[in-house]
Amino acid sequence: MTNLEMANRLRDLRDFLIIAGYEESHATRYTQIARTIEKLPEPIMDLHVEHRLTEIPMVGKLIAQYMKEIIRDGVSSKQLEWEKEAPISVLELVRVPGLGAKTARRLWQEHQISTLAQLQQTVQEQDLPGIGPKMKQAILETTL
Repeated sequence: MTNLEMANRLRDLRDFLIIAGYEESHATRYTQIARTIEKLPEPIMDLHVEHRLTEIPMVGKLIAQYMKEIIRDGVSSKQLEWEKEAPISVLELVRVPGLGAKTARRLWQEHQISTLAQLQQTVQEQDLPGIGPKMKQAILETTL
């Protein structure tokens, strides 16, 4: 796993947690850690193998554990814990340019939209509050 791949996984974890209803101010630490990892002079895998993940700023034992799980299993126990609140497929929604985690959370909570295909079908059939013509076009043009 490269530093960029780990950074992207942590950003996905942040987005997923926000959509699932986790406290946003706590979830933002994953974005900060992701930025730090992207700038690291060493490969994340070297730090992992040498048991030095906690040397990364803002990474304590718990977040280091989540990172180890991501490396080993492709998913962290934090994500699995929160999947009872929202399916992981909700991350497809934030793949739409300009559609953030807060809007994805609203789409999930208010309309039970959890996939890009569901969102595309819904915007073709009805207007959704907060989804204007430009966003609708972006939704319809997005592919995974």
